[in-house]
Amino acid sequence: MSGPSLDSVCFELACFGEEAVALGCDRGVARLELCSHREQDGLTPEDRMVEVALSLRRKGMTRLMLMLRPDALDTDLSDDRIRKIQESIKRYRNTEADGFVIGLATEDLELPLELLADLRALAPAKEWVFHRLIDQLPDPLSAMRELQSWGFCRVLSSGGQPTAMQGWSNLMRWQAALPRLELMAGGGLRATHVMELQRRHPQRNLWPRGGVHSSCLPESSDLLNPALTVSPEDLDELVALCWGK
Repeated sequence: MSGPSLDSVCFELACFGEEAVALGCDRGVARLELCSHREQDGLTPEDRMVEVALSLRRKGMTRLMLMLRPDALDTDLSDDRIRKIQESIKRYRNTEADGFVIGLATEDLELPLELLADLRALAPAKEWVFHRLIDQLPDPLSAMRELQSWGFCRVLSSGGQPTAMQGWSNLMRWQAALPRLELMAGGGLRATHVMELQRRHPQRNLWPRGGVHSSCLPESSDLLNPALTVSPEDLDELVALCWGK
């Protein structure tokens, strides 16, 4: 793939296995989101993955974000589920991981702000990110304003659409309305899409400030095959696009 590179676009790689972690660290990816169970869109990572990422990452370059999601039931606010999230925070808050990724809502798809504040208070020095559950809420922009006021630094979103390509105009509009919050574009993004977005929207200052998020899954990946965790070719192309390498 050829073409002009973007100017300092942050790239976050969603890692579902140690192979992806190793490749992301080797390529100097800006951020890694550590998850397990990609067939469920990412759950809390295993301790082994966290240990590998901490040992391999380029300190001062690669930031590590840990998913807090014991299962895929984001609207389950039961005591047992919240206890599991609390245990994960306590287990990792004294490590050199940089932050946590979480998404919780009531059955009516409202933000449980006091609960989120209580969880964040367990590790206030870490970065806190809200994941793509935001796109299922009735008014994502209002929800983002609330998250910003409660100390969240970043939100992963596809602009309220199935993919970030489809929701890109919303992402740019929301970012303009929330200058203190980092929006990160995620949802089906690959290197070819980023190239196309660069062509359509060359004004980088209007892009989501949190950059782009991708898992770089192989095109032919079978979600039931855990061995296929990342496409090195797509990863290299995204790194080159985002950092001009």
